[in-house]
Amino acid sequence: MFFKKLITCCLRTERTTSYESSCSELSSLKNGGLLVEELIRISNGDYNPFYIFSEHELKQATKDYDQDLVLLLDDNYRLFQGVLENRGTVLIKKTNDHDELVEYCIREIAIAAYVSMNRNLVKLLGCCLESKVPIIVFEYVPNGNLSAYLQEENMILPWKWRVRIAAQVAAAIVYLHVGKSRPLIHRHVKTGNVLLDNNLNAKLFDFGLSLEIPLGETYVEALVEGTIGFIAPESVDTGKFNEKTDVFAFGATLIEILTGREPHDVFIEASRDRFPSLTPVSEFSLMPIPLPTRRDLLVFLKSNLIKDGKQNAAEASAELAASCVEVLPEKRPTIEEVAKKLRQIQNM
Repeated sequence: MFFKKLITCCLRTERTTSYESSCSELSSLKNGGLLVEELIRISNGDYNPFYIFSEHELKQATKDYDQDLVLLLDDNYRLFQGVLENRGTVLIKKTNDHDELVEYCIREIAIAAYVSMNRNLVKLLGCCLESKVPIIVFEYVPNGNLSAYLQEENMILPWKWRVRIAAQVAAAIVYLHVGKSRPLIHRHVKTGNVLLDNNLNAKLFDFGLSLEIPLGETYVEALVEGTIGFIAPESVDTGKFNEKTDVFAFGATLIEILTGREPHDVFIEASRDRFPSLTPVSEFSLMPIPLPTRRDLLVFLKSNLIKDGKQNAAEASAELAASCVEVLPEKRPTIEEVAKKLRQIQNM
């Protein structure tokens, strides 16, 4: 069955050029082999079909990666808007040309192929294996990321939409945690990785750091990577990740949704009484920052919520966010409990 799907995927490929370069041929063979292995390991061949694009097609789609078409800029990649013949507008994720990033791209393709039929996850359309680091093609999500809306266009996102977006992100994480045979840990939940469609519905993006928990285990060990403020403190200390680390990251995301402020700054401000000398930190630093007590965080959140909703719904949201970022993971709710509570808050 696996090979039948793989053959189907290859037959659906639309190439505009043959392999003219031995480098492209070698990259295709190497990356193709790695991808097959990862697809088998992650999904046992049970993945959603996707296209294999040529490098020529993607260059044409982006006008040879015109920088004016960059929608998102990350330390490790650029996300381009492109137009593919017979497919229309797409998102093309071009990762920096470094050998160590190949593994992340292969994993992202395999995991996205496994889960991307969920409506709250950005859908994988295909990839290009000819370049040294694979290039990934996703469905077009036109309204950029949530971080930009919260930080730059704060006033145009009403309270009801904020709660709806939070509920959709939670639903995406629920699917990753319980929708497959083994829990998948996203590991990079944050507002910058939530894309918004035409109707400002949320779609969780970026599976480069995602990992599955091995059968029979309760956590997965990995290099500590991500964004300060969204990484659970126990993961920073131990390099261990599980469902509760995603819950912490979601709680940090919810804090930003509720206040319009970045979570690491919120944690520092809410901790001022205990740590008066704390100063703002770079969001790219992975040094742990002291977390406020739940009481201090709630006091801060309730004083800094966006004033555009029912008071009881706003306070319930603040309570939920504070519970998600508890220092002790066992005190945090499951993501299923979080999603259920957000549905209740929507109806308040």
